[in-house]
Amino acid sequence: MDGMMVIVNPIAANGRVGRKWPSVREFLEKKGVPFSFALTQYPAHAITLAAEAVEKGFRTIVAFGGDGTLNEVVNGAFRHGISSEITIGAIPGGTGSDFTRSLDMPRDPVKAFERILEGRTMRVDLGEIECFKDGKPERRYFINVAGLGFDAVVAERTNRSPKVLGGTIPYLYNLLITLLTFRSLPFKIALDSNTLELRAYLLVVANGKYFAGGMFVAPGALLDDGKFYVAIGEDMSKFEFLSLVPKVYKGAHIGHPKVRIYEAQTVEVSSDVTLFIQAEGELVGVAPARFRLHSRAVNILC
Repeated sequence: MDGMMVIVNPIAANGRVGRKWPSVREFLEKKGVPFSFALTQYPAHAITLAAEAVEKGFRTIVAFGGDGTLNEVVNGAFRHGISSEITIGAIPGGTGSDFTRSLDMPRDPVKAFERILEGRTMRVDLGEIECFKDGKPERRYFINVAGLGFDAVVAERTNRSPKVLGGTIPYLYNLLITLLTFRSLPFKIALDSNTLELRAYLLVVANGKYFAGGMFVAPGALLDDGKFYVAIGEDMSKFEFLSLVPKVYKGAHIGHPKVRIYEAQTVEVSSDVTLFIQAEGELVGVAPARFRLHSRAVNILC
């Protein structure tokens, strides 16, 4: 089938994507681009829409929304297995849209579409998480950043919050509450053959450089180098942690005595307490978990 499928999350960024979509659609039509589109209607709907698009014969699937929308599109596109025949596009529209920062994609969606319509692609690494959800084994792909600890607790609390206020206000509220109340957690970690046991505020398994709305958490990460960039924020005082958070936006946390950096192709995590796991800002399950990297598995429009 010719053309691409554009999967649009109209409520991303408190409805900004939905408001911009008509002008983006008009741009594509004027360009004579063969495309179909579908609007998500509920959480995880993009997984179903992307899987259905592949089943219908689409081989180019573009996510227009935030990182959560992109995560769902990737999981739907590869529901029946990772395929080199499928090309994924990401148009920034959500509050974060952090994956597209690593691609240096224009933030304006029309300009971003202009860029991907040039047809340039690159092959990027894909992360796979094996964990547990509601007591059952769960598998989830991620293309940007996954994490356990502080950021995952924020995601879990936000997931439980009423959605009537949109996405940004509950996220900021839960971020503040977590900043004030969170304590470090016990981690047992295996990075390839290297094992660690420590208390930590968070563990980030990164393929891309940015997460959480522009935090430059993984300055040394490359999308196509065949390894995860792993950042661990060790146990520290509340003051140390609060003073470290703003530094992450500039990548200035690297070199801090309580921040450890590793590279690995597999990461295994367990704990004596509940460890939530987020991927692209979406709550995906709990530990014990195994993160595995598929080198250059995804064809991305860039």
